[in-house]
Amino acid sequence: MTEIVPVGSSDAWSNLQLDLSPSCTYAASERLVRALEAHASAEAHDLADCRDLAQRSDDPYVKLLFDLIIDDEQRHQALLESMVRHLQDGSEAPAMPSFQSSGDSAPLSGVEPAAALRDLIRNNHEGARHLRHIGRQDAAVYDGLYSLLLEAIARDSEKHAVILRFLLARLERRPS
Repeated sequence: MTEIVPVGSSDAWSNLQLDLSPSCTYAASERLVRALEAHASAEAHDLADCRDLAQRSDDPYVKLLFDLIIDDEQRHQALLESMVRHLQDGSEAPAMPSFQSSGDSAPLSGVEPAAALRDLIRNNHEGARHLRHIGRQDAAVYDGLYSLLLEAIARDSEKHAVILRFLLARLERRPS
């Protein structure tokens, strides 16, 4: 299950350890900043439209689905704003990932981070496939609402697998 973190809880970039070596400095791209700002503006407009449509409906399905979209859009807004601030501040590129063992990480004890990432990637793919199978078997439950929600969760699982593959690739490129 995915843990939902409140939108205003922290700046996602502030928790990154940065490699401050001169070889890793990147100039902020004005084009990228403008593109991110334009996308954030468009999403803000869409978010307002979603809120308006959700308020106009008494249908619990409509409210549930718009609430899901609104939550995602709010997280997108916070992330985009953070990305723009990071670029405008001229902060350095994030360093390659490192994983330290913590005393309370019993489930992964003795497991290499790369192997754990591969397991998570596989689990997300298998989970997505399983959710789609369940959704197809019971496609008519609540007029297809459960099938739709299971498909949305499956797509999130695939998105997580893409993120995990990125982390794995960065980990594997890290100098030993």
